[in-house]
Amino acid sequence: MSTLTFGALRQANNTRQTEWPGNDKADVAFRAIEVAGEFGEVAEAVKKYLRHERGIKGSICAPEDVADEMADAVIALDLLAAKMGIDLSEAVARKFNRTSVKYGMQTRLPEQSN
Repeated sequence: MSTLTFGALRQANNTRQTEWPGNDKADVAFRAIEVAGEFGEVAEAVKKYLRHERGIKGSICAPEDVADEMADAVIALDLLAAKMGIDLSEAVARKFNRTSVKYGMQTRLPEQSN
């Protein structure tokens, strides 16, 4: 199992964006549209995976292809979060825990104390 953290992803994204031509023009709106596009690609890959699984004629995707699209979506989501000053690690833990409380479940993620 990988030990990648949201913090490590953010650091790598920030570094790579300094190398990316035109990154200075990628505002919040651009990043939000990018996220929507990437998650659409996840859905398309899942559809093609299901074609293969169900024997439906057409182009297909393997689980590795779906994983690649999911990775692109997470990377794009982190770029949007960075533009908005959101720490995904904190946001995910907080939301996960609120949902657990709402539905009376015991499972919680550790939250950073401020």
